[in-house]
Amino acid sequence: MDINDIAAKGAHAIACRYGKKVLKQGTAPAIPESKTITLTGDAYRLGFARKDINPEEFGKKTYYIAGHGSGHVMEGVLTDVFVHAVWIAVGSDEGIVWLSGDIVGLTNIEVNEIRRRIKAEPELSKCVGINFSCTHSHSGIDTVGYWGKANALKIPSDGKDEAYMEKLFSQSVKAAKEAFANRTPGKLYTGRHSIEGGLFTKRRLPDKHEVLTRIRFVPDDGSAETWLINVGAHPNSLGGANRMLSGEYPYFLRQRVAEKTGANVLFGIGAIGGMDAAEFDADDKVNNIKMQGEFFADAAIAVDNDKLLKPVIKTNTRQFYLPVDNYVLLLLAMKGTMSFNPFPCKESDTGVAMRTEMTYRPERDPKSTPRRLPKSAATAKLSNTASPTTWRAMSLRPTISASIPRRRSSTRRTMFSAQGITTRQTRWALKRSRS
Repeated sequence: MDINDIAAKGAHAIACRYGKKVLKQGTAPAIPESKTITLTGDAYRLGFARKDINPEEFGKKTYYIAGHGSGHVMEGVLTDVFVHAVWIAVGSDEGIVWLSGDIVGLTNIEVNEIRRRIKAEPELSKCVGINFSCTHSHSGIDTVGYWGKANALKIPSDGKDEAYMEKLFSQSVKAAKEAFANRTPGKLYTGRHSIEGGLFTKRRLPDKHEVLTRIRFVPDDGSAETWLINVGAHPNSLGGANRMLSGEYPYFLRQRVAEKTGANVLFGIGAIGGMDAAEFDADDKVNNIKMQGEFFADAAIAVDNDKLLKPVIKTNTRQFYLPVDNYVLLLLAMKGTMSFNPFPCKESDTGVAMRTEMTYRPERDPKSTPRRLPKSAATAKLSNTASPTTWRAMSLRPTISASIPRRRSSTRRTMFSAQGITTRQTRWALKRSRS
């Protein structure tokens, strides 16, 4: 029996004992029914802002690169990283904020801290929706905790830096305030373009969603446009050997759009699963991510089927419980590596569920849709296959993503997920964390 066997069995045993204690709490609290918020007006008003989230004490502190193996210490800066913000309203000070950070992910606990701080700002007190998505760059600073230095049993330590997390929070608030201050009336359009040849996967996925979606705001005063761009491809092409901070291809996508059109860009990662961006340069990884960004930027610039949107905003954030079946991730949460609040769940292999949420733009009242979310972890019935409202994740690592889904669905999803795995798979996951 090698060290991976010992670690896998140990993680399984500890997680199961912990789950039994959580189950003794009884039933998880019921989640209130969510309500769709509808805003109407005579015109869209949108503001854009961005703030840097580069680490300020590089060279003095240790920062961990998140996305591949654990313990990857940052050695330099390849590109700057940012948090972008867009404020969208339809005539009044009631509106929604969308923030997008060049990081691998955040738990719902950190997202709610950002929300709390934004809502505390007087000018943003009427905000009816605050959504934070991550570009999911695999070359950003660890903001989840999974990617710190591993111990002798290959269990990662917390890779988050308290001061960096504070900078992320404060810069997010500043970006939201500045986006609100920069709001101006204009028209909003949506369009799509093929990105055939731009995606790649080694996994047995049913198909590739080779479509880029662009939401384009055109100010009435002729100032710079703002584009919201959605692509479903992992920003991970620098690979596990990389130790340089980078926003990966989204950085170069935004840069090229700005150079060619002058437009501001907020990038929102799509439903990625195991989908990667295509390899355009096998010999030069840096040039490869630049070419990826330019490929997707050119597709966004080429959109020629814009549809004018009526000045109506509908948003609904629905909370739900998600069973935690990954013993390694639960062990990390138990030891405080990642932020986590446990809830009892009989349907989970570990006896534990986490509380998360999905934010989307409904076309109809959610009460009339069959896409139901479980109100209680005690009554949740989740299958082993992904559906529009319940997931067992496709990844061994925690992920938050905001996505514009496939084909004609209008639902915008956010998800944090953990895959259910066996002891043998736990052992395999621990081996992967070394690479």
